Amino acid sequence: MWYELKNPASAIRELDLTRLPADALAFYRPFHFSPHEQWGIYILVEPLVQHCDVLYHSFGGKLAAFNWETLMGCLLFEVFHHEFFHHLTECAATSFEIASAGFGKPKAIYSNYWEYRFDKTDGVGPHPDHPLEEALANAYAYNSFSFLSRMEIGFKLIWVKVYQKILEKCWAQEPAGYRSAGKYINAEYVSGAAQLLAMLLSSPDPDPASLMLLAKTVMPSGNSAFLQKPDVPTYLVGGTDALTKFGQLIPAPNETYTSLFWLGDTSSVDEYLKDRKKKEALAKKLG
Repeated sequence: MWYELKNPASAIRELDLTRLPADALAFYRPFHFSPHEQWGIYILVEPLVQHCDVLYHSFGGKLAAFNWETLMGCLLFEVFHHEFFHHLTECAATSFEIASAGFGKPKAIYSNYWEYRFDKTDGVGPHPDHPLEEALANAYAYNSFSFLSRMEIGFKLIWVKVYQKILEKCWAQEPAGYRSAGKYINAEYVSGAAQLLAMLLSSPDPDPASLMLLAKTVMPSGNSAFLQKPDVPTYLVGGTDALTKFGQLIPAPNETYTSLFWLGDTSSVDEYLKDRKKKEALAKKLG
């Protein structure tokens, strides 16, 4: 475990990994389209469980940090946050629609964006990482794992670091847009979000500084969501067998997909890792 924490890239380098894109395992239904009451995130449990099994077997027992439960937790957290970014995008567009209506010039921002009308706007046009929203959704999920890593060193930190390296390794095999996520992870996310805002506004002469400020402080970020993550309608879709197996792996789904909650007691491992870190720091200081 210590090796995987210190060298997450090396830990997965030799693994034969194949992954499905997040949108093959879940999808987001916008509230702009009827029937409006069916909006939300839909997680397809059967392909999710099957994909978890495939991914786990590709590890070949080589990763100490992961069993089926922890891997399923990371996979569920990832696909939820990918789809949640689509919600953030819709909320950002809706905020612009409300503002335009307030000025007496209502605009169908989201519908126009959905139909790719920005492709025909001078100064915007097709994006080289089209569809950019999918690249940013992948990056947002990745960055959400990074947010969790700010906690004190512990078992969950190994999941985060190793799983992020799994994502980085697998993105290249994904479709266009999705595969470009690496360009927008960490601090580069703001630049990508500003470009997405330019598409939403479809302005022939956008002000880059204003777009960067919006992307950095307001939208599309968690601040632009109309609902907190636990409150976004999220549906687990599948047959009885798949839902039963899923329930055995993830007994608290809402807590897992929003905060990577884990029922197991990892306190002894957490203490070991903290102690190991202190000893390593002391050894470095002494010599």
